[in-house]
Amino acid sequence: MDKYFLILFFATFGMSHSIKSQSILDGELSRRMDQGVLLMEAGQYESAQQEFLFVMSKMESLPSEMAYYFGRNSFHLTKYKQSINWLNKYIQLKGTQGRYYDMAIKYLQLAEEEYIKISKEQTAEIQKELQGDDYNCGGLQKMICPVCNGTGVIVKDGPFDRIYQTCPYSLGESFLTCEEYNQFMRGELEPKTQ
Repeated sequence: MDKYFLILFFATFGMSHSIKSQSILDGELSRRMDQGVLLMEAGQYESAQQEFLFVMSKMESLPSEMAYYFGRNSFHLTKYKQSINWLNKYIQLKGTQGRYYDMAIKYLQLAEEEYIKISKEQTAEIQKELQGDDYNCGGLQKMICPVCNGTGVIVKDGPFDRIYQTCPYSLGESFLTCEEYNQFMRGELEPKTQ
């Protein structure tokens, strides 16, 4: 009987100690989350980010407000995609009845506008880069033809055997001039006729 009593005592003691430890941890995490909010409202976004990341790494179940705080802070750190994701998560969790719904919508719209603007700028830069300067031939007068890979012949598999055709761009030669090569890369080089 004493044996069972000791086992029951230690199990109960261990459980109450575990509950007390979790309670202390939850209190610390709530305090750190509140500290992050104060830092965010004071414009110290990097410090707020550190507090929020700490809370998110330790807390088992995040309160829905954390999604709003993290999304709003991410906007101020110009992490627009992250901001959009977290603000959308807050709106999904709380709906139109959420305490921060109006502010979440405001920051979500701002983040989406900035994200679209950056995406358009990046797309324009890529297009400019693709249409930009010609390939630098490195002082070479001739470049290997990219169509026939320098063989002068294009080989196609026919229904019964292989069909060999003179390359229409290099006319049987292995090379294109540097100017022709750049025209081909821009899609401006027309096939030649013999």
